[in-house]
Amino acid sequence: MKYLKDVQEPGMGTWYFEVDHDGTAYRQMVHNDDGSWITSNRKHESRHFLLAEHPLDPKEPYYEEISQAAFEELWQKQLLGGMEDWQRIQRMFPIGARVEGWIEAFFPQGTLIQLLEPHAVGLTDTSALEAGTPAEWMYPRYRVVAEVAGYDESNQWVLLAHAEVPGDQYDEADSGK
Repeated sequence: MKYLKDVQEPGMGTWYFEVDHDGTAYRQMVHNDDGSWITSNRKHESRHFLLAEHPLDPKEPYYEEISQAAFEELWQKQLLGGMEDWQRIQRMFPIGARVEGWIEAFFPQGTLIQLLEPHAVGLTDTSALEAGTPAEWMYPRYRVVAEVAGYDESNQWVLLAHAEVPGDQYDEADSGK
């Protein structure tokens, strides 16, 4: 992996990326000029799940390569800010529990599932999900049921196995939200 820093135009903040040898981003952070942060592991109210959709070229002059340690230090500070929520989520979703949510986004790590609990994000294997799901159901908002298999501590995601898409879309009105 490579770690990149990009100082955008004034007012755009500083962007940080973890990319593989092909330039695919796996983690991303933005430190806004107002001091706030956006990280790719959490849904942002206006930026959704912010992660570069196209490969980055680390040779571009606007990218500065930084150390993995520098990236991890910033990432860990952001994880600490959500630690109370993360511990609550782990208690609510014990290993082996059946859970429900909906497809939220597709990342290189897998399919992100918004679980039916604020701030709770699940991750399931995209290939396995596609194998048992018609292509027309592999879109955001389609309902997913799965089993908790573990936890991704580096992203604060609930790892999901045996995920299935029943074929209906999630409707917030049904949940009373």
